[in-house]
Amino acid sequence: MKPFLYRVADIFYSQFANELYKHTFVFPNKRAGVFFQKYLSEIAGKPIFSPDIVTIQELFVGLSPYQTADRIALLTELYRCYQQIGNADESFDDFLFWGEMLLNDFDDVDKYLIDARQLFRNVRDLKSLEDDKSYLSASQIEAIRRFWSNFMSGGLSDSKKKFQETWQILFELYTSFRSALETKGWAYEGMTFRYVAEKALAKDDFVLNAHSYVFVGLNALTPSEIALMEYLRNVGKADFYWDYESQMVNDPQNKASFWIKDNLRRFPSRFEIEKNERDCDKPIIELIGVPSAVGQAKYVSQLLSQLIETNAITDPDEAIQTAVVLPDENLLLPILYSIPPEIGKINVTMGYAMSHASVASLVNHIADLQHNVRTSRDGETVFYHRFVTAILNHPLVKASSKDEAEKLKNYIVANNRVVVSLSDIPQQELLRLIFKPISDWRQIPGYLQLIMQTIYSSLTTEKLHIDEPKNDASSIDLEREFVVQYYKAITRLSDTLKNVDSISVDVYFRLLKRLAQGISVSFSGEPLSGLQVMGVLETRVLDFENIILLSMNEGVFPVKSSANSFIPYTLRKGFGMPTYEHQDSTYAYHFYRMIGRARRIFMLYDTRTEGLQTGEVSRYFTQLKFLYGDAFDIRERVATYNVFASAMPSISIEKTPSVMQKIDRFRAGGDLWLSASQLNNYINCSLQFYFSAIEGFSDEEVVSEKVESDVFGSIFHRVMEQIYRRYENQMVTPDALSVIIKDDDYLNTLIEKAFARYYFRDDANVQPLVGENYLIGEVIRSYVKQTLEVDKSFTPFRYIGSEYKFETAYRVNDDLVVQFKGSIDRIDMQGDIYRIVDYKTGAGSTVFSELPFLFDTSRNADLSKILQVFLYSFFYDRQFPGRKLSPALYFMRSIYSENFDPFISLKAASSSKPERVSDASVYFDEFTDLLNQCLSEMFNPDVPFKQTDNEKNCQYCSFKTLCGR
Repeated sequence: MKPFLYRVADIFYSQFANELYKHTFVFPNKRAGVFFQKYLSEIAGKPIFSPDIVTIQELFVGLSPYQTADRIALLTELYRCYQQIGNADESFDDFLFWGEMLLNDFDDVDKYLIDARQLFRNVRDLKSLEDDKSYLSASQIEAIRRFWSNFMSGGLSDSKKKFQETWQILFELYTSFRSALETKGWAYEGMTFRYVAEKALAKDDFVLNAHSYVFVGLNALTPSEIALMEYLRNVGKADFYWDYESQMVNDPQNKASFWIKDNLRRFPSRFEIEKNERDCDKPIIELIGVPSAVGQAKYVSQLLSQLIETNAITDPDEAIQTAVVLPDENLLLPILYSIPPEIGKINVTMGYAMSHASVASLVNHIADLQHNVRTSRDGETVFYHRFVTAILNHPLVKASSKDEAEKLKNYIVANNRVVVSLSDIPQQELLRLIFKPISDWRQIPGYLQLIMQTIYSSLTTEKLHIDEPKNDASSIDLEREFVVQYYKAITRLSDTLKNVDSISVDVYFRLLKRLAQGISVSFSGEPLSGLQVMGVLETRVLDFENIILLSMNEGVFPVKSSANSFIPYTLRKGFGMPTYEHQDSTYAYHFYRMIGRARRIFMLYDTRTEGLQTGEVSRYFTQLKFLYGDAFDIRERVATYNVFASAMPSISIEKTPSVMQKIDRFRAGGDLWLSASQLNNYINCSLQFYFSAIEGFSDEEVVSEKVESDVFGSIFHRVMEQIYRRYENQMVTPDALSVIIKDDDYLNTLIEKAFARYYFRDDANVQPLVGENYLIGEVIRSYVKQTLEVDKSFTPFRYIGSEYKFETAYRVNDDLVVQFKGSIDRIDMQGDIYRIVDYKTGAGSTVFSELPFLFDTSRNADLSKILQVFLYSFFYDRQFPGRKLSPALYFMRSIYSENFDPFISLKAASSSKPERVSDASVYFDEFTDLLNQCLSEMFNPDVPFKQTDNEKNCQYCSFKTLCGR
């Protein structure tokens, strides 16, 4: 296979040889020019003077007096013109979105040589259309009439009025904008094209330095490009060569052929290019479905190894005839990490987008931080914890701030800081710079540049302490280069916006992000050797024997998007401006031309159907299969992996000597104590007990932005404790409780103090509750009042104490003494009965049928709570034997019921109604046996810790993903 560019180089060298340098070759992109020079060198076989190589855009710029302006500079100039003509009160922030649209529209208007006055015609001028027939075609007149007739039907809504108001000034804005740019010697690309095209149409003289201009491999020409090319043809200084050899590209039914007839008719070639002789074997097309985007990149490694093994890549170190094409350029890094080691050289033509660099993500986090800066009631600057944590976790910040970032993270979590005060930030250099509130956009450039300088210095210091081979680029070198490029982008944006009066901080960061998206850091390497990794547009005019094409999904290739435009489709179509049909035809040409001379084509697509992703293969493959199937050897398969979901084996932990050593820490003399909740965990699932109590696993502690159930319970417990503390060892009367119930100020004070301790985690930070916390405070106050109302029904009673803590050694048998501890929420005395009370913020029942059910793994959740208060009663009795104990549970969500009874009751099978447990000691003998059996099993080395068979217990377990439940 002789590439198209090789044959063009061959014919020109044979015709002009040493005079070739007098010609200028015009290509659609720079990569094509590089390959053309390579082929020319191979054909000449000796040193020669190279002809000039330019892109079509560079040719136009070279023939115009204007300098192509920066996109953001254009936006600011357009905004200035808009203020002078239109709404002077509209902010740059509001203007930015549709200013982008207008730039694109003005660019199209100029490239397609549209009469802007006629296009932006006002609806009131419709009657004058007949007078303009000499200037407008019939299709243009019809397009204008059809659009405005439909637009005016049904009356004018607010959005239609806004559109019409803006439309009325578009022509004036267009001319004013162009005049302002001309004064400064600036231009956008379309303006440059129009200047050159109009000069060509007027047959003005150009300063042409070349003997002739040879246009190679172009296709979708704009009217301005056609005008220049016709001018050069007419003066005898142009030649044209079209890559239209493929039968698929020439098929009239194929959208790829949209421009062929016109281009060949207008611009014939001077010399006849040698036809490419196709091998007898049909080219192979293999479609491979992969259920992952990154999985496609990983599969490329197998395909490259396969090509090497079959000798399709004869020299892995010089695989220039093989291209990996990425319609989705986000797969660049996964591809680079997936290339097999046999491939020696790689040429990445795309560069690495600055927006993917870690420094860009840091600036995005900083933008979020500054967007959410607030001032507290006491006037201090505060930052939202999520954005603070995101910055502290960023690798560049962690590397620079060392231990200070970690200390601040721990402080935020430990103190549940939903907002982080400026005074909480350590005086470390980088952190001090980042956490500086910005109120004016003019402060941002200096602010970010200082941050970049500090990070660069930190990376440089780190590099000096790393041993690495000389001349070996490391990740630190890449990071430093990205920091430098971002610093330059900040400076560039600052210079561009120096004449802008006012924009918001948010818009500045948006503009900086947009600027970064347009910057790529090039990979160094030899472009004419090695495996070629490139985007779709970079394949223009290039030919490869082996093509691996990723992301062959409908909507990705061809891309499913249309540029936002202020010019309605009807008018675009009528005036011959580009529409989505143009885009479809352009991409179709790129695809069919690209595969036209390849021998082996691998197409990978993502088979997943998630969200908006359909897993549908690109229309191009479907067309190949059903329209051109005879010309190819088409194969299809889905990549399969040896992954299967087997039944999750039951997990058990044998009690090895090392495990027993950990369990023995709960024995007498050890440093651990069992609790009622741990005993319940063991009964629910012994494996859960092992993870939490033995190994100490727990949920990661995070900042709680709302009052979780455990904090809610702690606040309620604290309030009840504080209410009853004044009555310790005293009688409580109904009148005393009624006074408390009516004293809202007193209750609010207690609730606010409890919030400070358990939610804000700062006893000194007592503050009025606001927002959601206020509502939760109201709920807690309602629960407290209702609890006191229930307590009134038991008055008079003697209050003994709250949060009664105990630690005790419990003898199970001669060989086993276990340490227990607990905290009883409340103890009071009614008559001669001591109530052991436990508060529960949920709902539940206080009735059970048999004591063994309390220790049964199939029990419901209510029985675990009854076991807890029974256990408290059991150990209280051991400390104070002889007292009549009655366990009770106050379920907050049940406390409003008229029949609410907090006392634990036993409903035997032979009984018609539950019997209140007024003396728990009656049940302690049986309870002791059951407790001893449970504890003996817990410490038995022959009984492993294993998963529960009752999967209901797994519903809220923190370890269910670990167990595969």
